[in-house]
Amino acid sequence: MLVRKQILVPAALDKKIRRLSQKRGISQSALIVAAVEAFLDASGQIDHLTPFIGVIKGASPRLSESVDDIYR
Repeated sequence: MLVRKQILVPAALDKKIRRLSQKRGISQSALIVAAVEAFLDASGQIDHLTPFIGVIKGASPRLSESVDDIYR
């Protein structure tokens, strides 16, 4: 089922959307849907890592800042 959404975009972005959709041979709507899906997928990846924050007990709170020093 498709749901109609009406959005406003700046003229410069509209131009980029038109060009890229023509280049890829897809509709502007399909391009926008793909972009939103990619954005949501990327956002979800961060959420999957949240439960693991701070799981190393006793580790320095700045462990991630010094990880390169450990592997040199």
